[in-house]
Amino acid sequence: MKTYSQININCNSLEILNLIKTPGNLEKFHPFCKKNIVCNWGNQDSVDYVHYHNGKTYKREFIEWKDNGYTLEIFENRKLAKITWLVNSIPNGSMVKIFAEPLLPFGYKYINFLIFHIYVKHILKSYLKFVLKGLKYYSETKIIVSKDQFGSHIWYS
Repeated sequence: MKTYSQININCNSLEILNLIKTPGNLEKFHPFCKKNIVCNWGNQDSVDYVHYHNGKTYKREFIEWKDNGYTLEIFENRKLAKITWLVNSIPNGSMVKIFAEPLLPFGYKYINFLIFHIYVKHILKSYLKFVLKGLKYYSETKIIVSKDQFGSHIWYS
């Protein structure tokens, strides 16, 4: 079970890739990130921690580092999700997509399916949209995104 969001940004794809592959990058554009602490950076063995404004902290372990993006896994007490960022060139800019594959904890596939499609998918998609709006805003203005700049979120504000 996956969901995704995408946005077009008026910057070339190399600028976007350089931004999202910079250590601590989330502090510039993520509207729910208070701190982005880096432990190891620069390839598929990269590890960082995202401290949210609501007090949550997630560990991110990067498992694939590609020319046009990367894939990472997010952990709290267990693996929560697999996330893929992809950046592609389009006329007059870039298209950025984030794919999210949450790993729901319920023991029955049917329950996971229902909860994902009734609740998680929609909340997660709105979260991805806010993050991409922040990326677009920062990329086009070079102004750091503020807390909840595009609205609050039920999970992370």
